[in-house]
Amino acid sequence: MNGFKDFLRGIYGFDGLSCGLLFLSILINLVTACVPSEPIQRLNILSFIPLLICIFRVFSHNHSKRARENTKFLQLMHPIFEYFDRRGQEREQAKIFKFFKCPSCTQKIRVPKGKGKIEITCPKCGNKFIKKT
Repeated sequence: MNGFKDFLRGIYGFDGLSCGLLFLSILINLVTACVPSEPIQRLNILSFIPLLICIFRVFSHNHSKRARENTKFLQLMHPIFEYFDRRGQEREQAKIFKFFKCPSCTQKIRVPKGKGKIEITCPKCGNKFIKKT
């Protein structure tokens, strides 16, 4: 029993890459379960590959190598995370502000809600247009 405790004491644990691999495994499993085609269902075995890699990473004792792998994964996924973060911020701001695009340069402009008809001046090109907030 002490050997098992010692083994668990030094494990790397979950990180971003491990969670991504687990998500990929579940996604492949769900897709193959939902599609009634026989050849697609045979691909279900592929869902075990990311799952096994995830388990290997979680129980690994090589912390420096797993951290490097995770850093590369997070750098690769950064644009995707940033996109969803930006979309969340826009949803929060949509409660307070209304967004318009300049008719001449398509610059996105944010103005407060509930001000009635206002004249909006584009900060990029100086074009003026009237919109209702």
